Amino acid sequence: MSGRSLRRKIRKHPAVATARRYSVYLFSRCACAVVQRLPWPAVVGIGRFFGWLAWTLRLWQARTLENLRLAFGGTKPEEDLRRIARRVYENFGITSFEFPMIATMSDEEFWRVCLYDPADIQHMRDMLKGGKGVIFASAHMADWEMLAEFGARHGFDMSILFKPNTNPYMDRIWRGLRGHNRLIDITRELPVVLRRLRENKVICLLFDENARDAGIELPFFGRPVSTYKGPAYFALRSGCPILCVYFVRQDDQRLRYIIERTIYPVRKGTLEEDIARIMREMNQSLEVMLRKYPEQWYWFYKRWRDVK
Repeated sequence: MSGRSLRRKIRKHPAVATARRYSVYLFSRCACAVVQRLPWPAVVGIGRFFGWLAWTLRLWQARTLENLRLAFGGTKPEEDLRRIARRVYENFGITSFEFPMIATMSDEEFWRVCLYDPADIQHMRDMLKGGKGVIFASAHMADWEMLAEFGARHGFDMSILFKPNTNPYMDRIWRGLRGHNRLIDITRELPVVLRRLRENKVICLLFDENARDAGIELPFFGRPVSTYKGPAYFALRSGCPILCVYFVRQDDQRLRYIIERTIYPVRKGTLEEDIARIMREMNQSLEVMLRKYPEQWYWFYKRWRDVK
């Protein structure tokens, strides 16, 4: 047996894998404990540093730039794309360090960094008067983890769709940090979504991931991407509206809540045609936001199939 094969066999041994996962868990738990005791400006500074470090080390840099060229190559010069890419890393670094803080912040601390228009909150309440629930549909933009906490602190009964972490110990941390809301495991609890909507509750989900073989091909910046059907399917089955909502980071590092559009699930054709129409509009909503705030989405993600 070669040395490489032996190392691979050792790495995949159940005991070694468990030890590795638990070590990551212990480190992450300690890091969360430290971050939760820091003031918000310090967390922002640390996050920006680690984002800069990831950019300097060229982690996913080629893919990030390729994605930005696919979206903006005809309208923005290369120098601007590289500037945007660097800020993408800074934003993601800040968001990563903000996440452990959110659930432990007092209301005073939370609303100090979270901005919104009171009319948007009334709009959300008006949507619930229909008695069919509401879907908060968002994307991995700025600090997306703020969204569910934002709804919960306004008194909305929120359920978050999530996929469990492959590391069961880390999954314990993620569940704890999102503990102010009900969690729905999309790998085995999807029927719960319609039940919650029929109880006039709020479902919070992200729609910008690559659905691969489970999705439908729809345009995103003029190129086909595999898009999840779930948000449109749930809306059409329950009759609930979809709010396309985002948190956008301001220059002073506070975050502003924005409702970009409201989509009503009107039946116009077959179920598949209506799903495609609604999801196409949701992709368009994200495009609108990314043209305004291109540095706040995670462009290092493999959204298009032909990106390496």
